[in-house]
Amino acid sequence: MKISVVIVLLVMVIAGAVYAQLPEVGYIGLYTDHPWQFDPSMSCVTGVGFYPVEMWIYCLPSNLGMMCAQFMISYPPNIIQSTVTTNPAVAVTQGTLDTGMSVCFQDCQWDWQWPFHQSLYVTDQTPTWIEIVKHPDPNVICVGFATCAYAACGPA
Repeated sequence: MKISVVIVLLVMVIAGAVYAQLPEVGYIGLYTDHPWQFDPSMSCVTGVGFYPVEMWIYCLPSNLGMMCAQFMISYPPNIIQSTVTTNPAVAVTQGTLDTGMSVCFQDCQWDWQWPFHQSLYVTDQTPTWIEIVKHPDPNVICVGFATCAYAACGPA
């Protein structure tokens, strides 16, 4: 009996530490580095002429965790979209990145997680912004996250 109480308390301490480090509102962003060397400051690329870019979509859950996200990506005309890779931890996807994407993970996520990786090509020297925008479904009011506790919205 004493061993099970210690285990439960240990799990509560670990869960409390994870909960305390996460923000109140989740975050989603576009990055240019790989998941095994993720650095949230890597969100800009430069090149000359026609060149490839590897883009990773990362989500940081809120302190309530994250099960799902809804968003869309706005691509400028000088970007050619190529291969999209879905994270194996994703259970369900609906839509496309450029028309509105709904994605759900197999389990609750408590740390930075990438739902998608996409290869892109820049066609010219024009300065360009690729950005996360609100899902176009009129029932979605913001860039949204379904937390492990209830649905909540992050900043659009």
